[in-house]
Amino acid sequence: MSCKDILTADLADFIADHRPHGPLTADATEPEWNGYRLTVACPCGVVFERWVTPVDAELDMLHSSSLN
Repeated sequence: MSCKDILTADLADFIADHRPHGPLTADATEPEWNGYRLTVACPCGVVFERWVTPVDAELDMLHSSSLN
């Protein structure tokens, strides 16, 4: 399983677990040379945080474009 698959699975689990608590708020830092931080906050106070590398972001873009 790739890092991207793990991120997607972890994020999907977080959303499934916390969506019943109310609206989730997502944010990302400005990209830096080594990536950016993705956060998703739940009203219950739990925050999902992951560092996304440029390679992860590029693979995600390539995957998304192949779906179109």
